[in-house]
Amino acid sequence: MSLLKKIKVEELELGMYFCGFEAAWLDHPFWKNRFLLKDTAHLQQARASGIAYCWIDVGQGKDVAVEEPEAEEAEADVPESEPVPEPEAAPGLRDELPVVVGADPFFEELEQAQRLCENAKDTTKAMFADIRMGRVIDMDRCMDLVDQVTASILRNSAAMTSIVRLKLADDYTYMHSVAVCTLMVALGRTIGMDEAACKEAGLAGLLHDVGKAFIPVPILHKPGGLSPAEIDIVRRHPVLGYNHLIKNSNIPQYAIEVCLHHHEKINGTGYPDGLSGAGISLLSRMAAICDVYDAVTSDRPYKKGWDPAESLTAMSSWSGHFDKTLLSAFVKTLGIYPIGSLLKMESGRLGLVIRQSAAGLTKPVVKAFRYDSNGDIIDSEVIDLSDPTATDSIRQRGGEEWLKYNGLNKLWMQPTPLQPR
Repeated sequence: MSLLKKIKVEELELGMYFCGFEAAWLDHPFWKNRFLLKDTAHLQQARASGIAYCWIDVGQGKDVAVEEPEAEEAEADVPESEPVPEPEAAPGLRDELPVVVGADPFFEELEQAQRLCENAKDTTKAMFADIRMGRVIDMDRCMDLVDQVTASILRNSAAMTSIVRLKLADDYTYMHSVAVCTLMVALGRTIGMDEAACKEAGLAGLLHDVGKAFIPVPILHKPGGLSPAEIDIVRRHPVLGYNHLIKNSNIPQYAIEVCLHHHEKINGTGYPDGLSGAGISLLSRMAAICDVYDAVTSDRPYKKGWDPAESLTAMSSWSGHFDKTLLSAFVKTLGIYPIGSLLKMESGRLGLVIRQSAAGLTKPVVKAFRYDSNGDIIDSEVIDLSDPTATDSIRQRGGEEWLKYNGLNKLWMQPTPLQPR
């Protein structure tokens, strides 16, 4: 059980489970953000950092020592406490993506979003399994997931919208549904929907691709391009999903509509019905944007995901594809340079967007760095580009560099050296 406590850095002792400094992210001496403190050198580094406070997990390590009572007040012998066993790291996503807990509300939400994504994947897998077996979708479980996603977005939209980008190829079909759910809620919030309407948008996003359950898995996971016949099969999924959902009286009509029409285009060239303009429902127009953005930024068996900023620029250039007003709101939701975007800096370094800035969409917080000849990260620092004293600035987007290196999709969360392709 995680029991976080804020203490003074000077109170740190060996045997405590360190969970981050109360300071700017990455602005501390450790590469790891959560670990058992058992090295004297680490203890000395922490105390020499100049940072006043940190967080420990007293459920996984020692607590701060309690002062002994005065001798005359002690009326009974107190047995010595058992030695604290060295805890093993918990398995799963939290090991892969360690974050600083407690130092910043964003990162607190980020850890919750990680756990929520794991639960969401299980819920979505179960939903697709029910559909394949011809069973009724468990709407209570789906709505519970949508409620949790909406609550996360309302607390801090950047955390959940960022986490859902990190998906494995084998999880794509399931996590894509979760991602579109999340992006729909976030977009709904941007355009002024109330909480109830945001939840409707989220449910529509979660169910939009249920027709994929009826598409043969070898086609969905094909590592190369699809043949014309296979493309025709995939394009049936909106109608297949619609035909399944209309049999269930517990599925809201707005969600059925989005399932059928999330591939329609404003200019009438979409499918399956060739609807155009206002003939496409608001939620379906929103889903069209969220669906494409998550698809193009995700790694697939046959392609590497695009850089997030490059993706928004490309989508903006597709004339007649999306509702322009909604697309502008979507850009506002994620930022002109979404978290995870790669930039080329005036200094010649690369800059990975790790946060948005309250000062505006064009000056995010970046991790600026270079790669040396061995592929190791050097000359690294975190820069808030909205700060008048910032030591660097954006020269241009670095989309082609995004394709050159492995692991950039996680670097914004985990400050570990990457190797070039």
